[in-house]
Amino acid sequence: MKAALAFFVPLILYPILIRLFRKIGVGQFIREEGPDLHGYKQGTPTMGGLLFLPMVLLLTKDFMPTLGLLFFAMIGFLDDILSIVRKNALGLTIRQKLLLQILVSSILTFMALKNGRGTSVNVFGKMLDLGYLYPIFAILVITGTSNSVNLTDGLDGLAGWIFVSGSLPYMMFLLSKGTFHESFLLLLLSVLAFLVYNSKPASIFMGDTGSLALGGYLGMLSIVTRTEVFLLTFFPIYVIETLSVIIQVSCFKLTKKRVFRMSPIHHHFELLGWKEEKIVFIFSILNLSISLIFLSLFGGVKNWFIPS
Repeated sequence: MKAALAFFVPLILYPILIRLFRKIGVGQFIREEGPDLHGYKQGTPTMGGLLFLPMVLLLTKDFMPTLGLLFFAMIGFLDDILSIVRKNALGLTIRQKLLLQILVSSILTFMALKNGRGTSVNVFGKMLDLGYLYPIFAILVITGTSNSVNLTDGLDGLAGWIFVSGSLPYMMFLLSKGTFHESFLLLLLSVLAFLVYNSKPASIFMGDTGSLALGGYLGMLSIVTRTEVFLLTFFPIYVIETLSVIIQVSCFKLTKKRVFRMSPIHHHFELLGWKEEKIVFIFSILNLSISLIFLSLFGGVKNWFIPS
């Protein structure tokens, strides 16, 4: 019953939300530095991630991962609202957003440790105790995952389909290790309902409200389940998108030359002439394939997972 509600309630409510947002002017502002191909998206309703929250918050008592979803959604909501009020693509500054993410990640890490999380990390079957360094590691994981989903959210359906393509194998992996988080399934179903309206041509965007929330949830889920390192294997496209930005910025600062035509890397392929649908399809298939390969390796190995 909960699963049905998580999918069908957003599926029914999104058209209502889209009409409401169009009426009151809650629309996306396109960054000037973005590809010229995106000009037509100006004004498309945003903050679609708002409907991710109630389906998870109201239907499950899975406290810690859900808290990650909520806290980071609040940061994203603030960013989106400021952008709408100022009528430009700039909401929070990079520094403001990062400081808020680190603050929230620190609170979540502290709560996880107070709940008995411990300081050991599962590195492909070997338990490594980070001791006093673990809080720094956990903050980096949560903040980094949140930012990686946010960076990937640049094409219709891209961030959402990568979330789906990685979450299915990740959920199977957790199940194979004897743990199940109801909130994960409910969130996945809500995202699938959202993708009905977000796939090209998108009728609504998830906004930072959605992308930061999804990343915050995944980061917190990995902390709770002691699978932080495994996020790299189930969401490799998020990692590649983030690395492309780091490489682009670093190389330009050092050599004044660009490695990619534009970063994140999905924009590079856009400027090479690939259609959005092609990029989303190939990136999603690639993410799913890599995830399933690692699932076949990790899911069959006994005693790799140590319950929290």
